[in-house]
Amino acid sequence: MARKKIRLRQLYWILGLTLLGIILAPSLRFLWHPPPSPQTAAPEPPLPWRVALDTRGRPVVFGLTLAGNTVADARRQLGEDGQWAILERKGSAHVLEAYDPDFTAGYIEGKLILRFEGEPALLEREFARRGKKAPTAGGARKVELKDSELAPFAGLTLTLVTFLPKASLDEAVIRERFGPPTYEWKDEEDGTRHYLYPERGIHVLRDERGRTVIEYAAPERLRRLVPSQH
Repeated sequence: MARKKIRLRQLYWILGLTLLGIILAPSLRFLWHPPPSPQTAAPEPPLPWRVALDTRGRPVVFGLTLAGNTVADARRQLGEDGQWAILERKGSAHVLEAYDPDFTAGYIEGKLILRFEGEPALLEREFARRGKKAPTAGGARKVELKDSELAPFAGLTLTLVTFLPKASLDEAVIRERFGPPTYEWKDEEDGTRHYLYPERGIHVLRDERGRTVIEYAAPERLRRLVPSQH
């Protein structure tokens, strides 16, 4: 009888350990092979061809919304990197521009120019009352502003973003990255080729040397650039 009791106890222990192993097996498996943690998608870098449209159809590039953001928004985006100036061009209203000579769009280095418009009387008055006016490479005149002088212009609206990449883009790269243009033409005077994507707010210009300028503006503004023959 004693031997039978011992065997029964051993059997109970074996059964108990077996049941415990069945219960703990998933936990042990989890410890050795934990399930892969969900991977959060990394934000896409702000490359020049990545232009989104907001709910109102306005282009959003480099984190800025055309015909939506203001000088105050751009100051928060650029920080202390922007160089600000009021520009005067013959036959045009005065504009405010911010210039960043060392801007990086994702992994592409270049120069960034932001143009703001609105309150023409304010811009004209502030331009006139400042003594020193410097010429620009594009034939305009400018007066530079310090960051502390920008408060009166905080509400001006962003109307044009210009990116000048250091590396030239050939035609194949433009078509690959930006896609087939809605309109394409060549200036007979200087040979500049234009690739226009008005619905996306993109205008790519490439001269005969391969130098590239990429402009971003509201679709209705870019549609005005389409030559009459188109």
